[in-house]
This record gives sequence, structure tokens and C-alpha cells, in this order.
Amino acid sequence: MRLLFALLLAAFLAPAAHAYEPESGAWWNPAESGTGYYIEIQDNLLGFMAFSGDPNGRAKWFTSVGFLNYTDTGVSFQADLFSYQNVQPAGAPYAGRPTAEPSLGALRIVFNPNDNRRATLTWPSGRSIPIQRHEFYFERPEDTGGVTASTLKMLGEWQVTVDLSTNTSASFPFTADVLVLDDYGWDSGVNAWTYEGCRPDNAQIGGCSQFALDNHDVVGYFGAPSSDFPAGAQVIVLKDGYYNGVMWYVLYELAIGTNDGSGLFTLYPKGTNPYSYPAYPTRAFRSASRTFVQEGKGPAKHGVRSASLAAQLDAQGALPVAAKTVRPENAGRAARLEQVRQLEALLEN
Repeated sequence: MRLLFALLLAAFLAPAAHAYEPESGAWWNPAESGTGYYIEIQDNLLGFMAFSGDPNGRAKWFTSVGFLNYTDTGVSFQADLFSYQNVQPAGAPYAGRPTAEPSLGALRIVFNPNDNRRATLTWPSGRSIPIQRHEFYFERPEDTGGVTASTLKMLGEWQVTVDLSTNTSASFPFTADVLVLDDYGWDSGVNAWTYEGCRPDNAQIGGCSQFALDNHDVVGYFGAPSSDFPAGAQVIVLKDGYYNGVMWYVLYELAIGTNDGSGLFTLYPKGTNPYSYPAYPTRAFRSASRTFVQEGKGPAKHGVRSASLAAQLDAQGALPVAAKTVRPENAGRAARLEQVRQLEALLEN
């Protein structure tokens, strides 16, 4: 029974199967600059604060706290909205807790099931507006030429966890990776802004040695929204290394928010179609900033080549095997094959 379940799960793998949680942090509506929202989620409890105003236009805070509601169709929140009086003036001595005013009614937030950085907020008055995470420093003044936050937010260090549990030959259900992405530029072959970097020598240094750049370089780009990734996907190719005389690549396809995301991992030999190989669920988390990887002190060159993921998986008897054609669950993503080939070519230059 367990084997049958694993095979069925592998046959219908899709990014929607991954864990979903709305992002905590600053939110806003770009069409209503001057009003902002802060959403903090701890476990399944959501705290909401709005920086808005009273009917006379005077600045005022509003708060709401309640539990998230998880259903088959998505995640939502609803709770009473409160405002306060007798609030401590900024910089003045504390004179006691503010006084809560009567409830203004129910505040409702419905989060976009395809993008945990987008939602619809409905005020107690019934007015609904779209809100989104406020990405206020992905694009810097020095970032010119039309490059957007979809590319720039990938700069930094990322920790990656791969779920191999559907591979019944794997002796351990997980593996992991680290990516350092520290530069970007326009590539006419991919016809997109690309970012590049490496798999570093270890998870402590936050930078690319010459060895890592020569043997485990990485390049990726932001792919437009599609049926399998409705909010777009970060498409990344990593040079995993030689194993048994063959170069192996890793293909990551990830829906990334501000600091984390999920998607798919594929390991395949150079010259083959990655979409003929099984893809495994993957989670990614930012572990260092753009500033750290671009301005931190560089590590010394590593002297010993580390084992590739291909070698590690083969030691478990779990090295991926290609199907004769594109695997059915990969058919939608296979439209990216030409761009993946262009990324591979960049790694070989």
C-alpha cells in the first residue's frame, strides 16, 4: 500500500502540493501609497495592523487578531477590527495601556492560493482592495537597464531541501543544497535577465571560490507565469559535477516569495532531456542577503572536490533514471526546455 501511494504521488507531483503559508511582513496597495499594513503570522495565529486614519484624516492605528482558516480552496482570515484612544505619544513617558474603542466590524483577508504575497482585504465597510507584500529594497538605485525585483530578489544565499521520499530506492528521504547568487546581467540567448553564482564550498562562507565557480556554477532566470507556476518560476540550472565520466546538472524550478518558496528539483545527465527524469518537491529559504554575498570577504580557494549529488544518490541506489519520453507530470514544464538549454550553454562558457 505504501509503495502504491508513493508511485501515485510521484505521478501527480505538482507545486500546489507544497506547504502554503502567507508571508509575514509589510504589505500595501501600490495604488494607495501612504496607507500600509503589517501582517505577522505565528503558527496559525495572524496579527494585523493598519497604518491608516480616522474620518478626519488624522493618522490612526487599527488592529485585528485571529486564527487563519485553511480550506481546500485556500487560506483566509476574519476577525473584529479595533482602533484605540489614549495612545502613548511618540517619545513620551508611558502612561498605561491605550483604550480600545468598540469593534468596527469584521475585517476579512483572502490570500491568493497561487501567490502567498498577494491577497484581497475587505474592510468592515465592505470596500475590498488588493494588497501585496511591500518589496521596497530589492531594486536599488544602481540597478538600471530594466531589471526587476523578480530577478534581483534572488541575489543572496539560499538553503534548499529536497524531498526524496517518493524514490523508494533512496535510503534517506531528504537531501540538501546551498546556492550563492551574487551577480546578474541580460542574456540574449535566454532573452531574459539572468542571475549567476555557485554552489559554495560549504554552508558557512556565503561566497564563491574560484573552485566553486569552475566546478559548481549556477545560472537562472525568472520564467513568466504558466499553468504549473501561476505566479512565475525561478528556473535555475546548477552544474552538479562529473560522475562516472558524465556531467550531471540540477534543474530547480521554484516559486519564490520574499525570502522562501517551493517547487521542484530534477537531477539529469548533460545532453539529456531533464523532463524525462523524475522531479522531487523542494523548499528553499534565504539564509544570507545580497549585501552579504556581494560585499563580504571572499573565501580562499577550496582544494578538494566535494562529492556531487549524483554520486551521493548513486551510493544509495537512488540515481534518477530517464523515461523514454517526457514524463506526463513534466509535460507543462517541458515548454521551458529551450531556455534550460540556454542556461546549460552559459555554464559551459
